[in-house]
Amino acid sequence: MQRLSYQRQAILNLINTSNHHWDAEEISRTLSDQGESVGIATVYRGLAALESAGLIESIQLDNKKRYERANKAHHDHLICESCGSIKEFIHPEIEQLQQNICTDNQFSMNGHQLLIFGTCNTCRQNKGVSL
Repeated sequence: MQRLSYQRQAILNLINTSNHHWDAEEISRTLSDQGESVGIATVYRGLAALESAGLIESIQLDNKKRYERANKAHHDHLICESCGSIKEFIHPEIEQLQQNICTDNQFSMNGHQLLIFGTCNTCRQNKGVSL
């Protein structure tokens, strides 16, 4: 891969130094707050290039991508539809079931994303709703 521009390196550093799932607007705002001059169009182009290079990963949520470090171990996501929080999890039985499905269908899996949408405990408690 070619050398990263200053702006792309700033984006990558921000993502790689946190466990947050960033959207482009958050990245632009945070970099601006840190005194970095990176326009939103540059952020979008940078994110696309960094993802294409395999340096970051994304999940698609509604009409917005969220980005995270690519060097994390495989995991899946619980996504709160009320507050937007994202919680990572891994469950060996789910992983085995997915592999069994692939084997049963003579399918070679290259990867997967499991996104579970619902309401987190904090939002449920704030609304007075139980499980």
